[in-house]
Amino acid sequence: MKYYFLAGYLPELQRDDRKIKVRLTELLEYIEAKDLEEINLILLGQDVFMVEKLLSGKTFAMQHALFNAEFWSEQIKSPQEGPDFILNFLRESHDSSAGFGPKSADRLYGAYYDYVLSETRNGLIRGYFGFERDLRNILTAVRARKKGLDPGEHLVADGAAADEGLISAGTLTERLCSSNAEDFGLSADYPWVESLIAEAYPPKRQELIEQILWNYLDENTGDDPFHFNSILSYLLKVQMLEKRLALSEEQGAAKVRKLEGR
Repeated sequence: MKYYFLAGYLPELQRDDRKIKVRLTELLEYIEAKDLEEINLILLGQDVFMVEKLLSGKTFAMQHALFNAEFWSEQIKSPQEGPDFILNFLRESHDSSAGFGPKSADRLYGAYYDYVLSETRNGLIRGYFGFERDLRNILTAVRARKKGLDPGEHLVADGAAADEGLISAGTLTERLCSSNAEDFGLSADYPWVESLIAEAYPPKRQELIEQILWNYLDENTGDDPFHFNSILSYLLKVQMLEKRLALSEEQGAAKVRKLEGR
């Protein structure tokens, strides 16, 4: 379906925007039911983000999500409602003595990628989430290598449901696990790999990750501004902005608390 009115109504987005100019309710009322199922797969990413932060001891209220932070706070205490992959993750976390850290976060996001890739019927979503999964796997391998760990024991979403990406999941896993090259032999497929590995400052690395994902959408959404893919791309960009603004606000509050000695 073509979304002529909606595409013309949505305000333009820039990656450096400091304010989100559209509310989700204004967007969803124009979406057909079958397309709304695809959008919900994207919105679920904000819920995964909230669960990750809550398990890390932080609370983030995300506007564009299926549920709110209070809902997930209750589910973390007693998993009863929500998507099965999140509930299973929370139950397994309850049964584990290990604390929540980067490896747990990778496992949570891996379950999310597998879920989206098994449920979606949309090519852009499959490509984007396969690409984001590959990006997260590369970051995980870099982190493991720096700590002297085996990357193969820390990669995410390496199952049959996760074969969408620039290169196959199996090929990527093989390179990340076996290559001794600084770039894991991936620069030909992913030209940004060297810059990503070289950037050691976390905020700058996060900015680079956002730019890589934003560029992917610009290059793969297509030229038709009224196509449903354009709406999906817009929503994915809104999510990136919302996460960045939430993290920036939290970092600013942390600096204030430090200055006040709290």
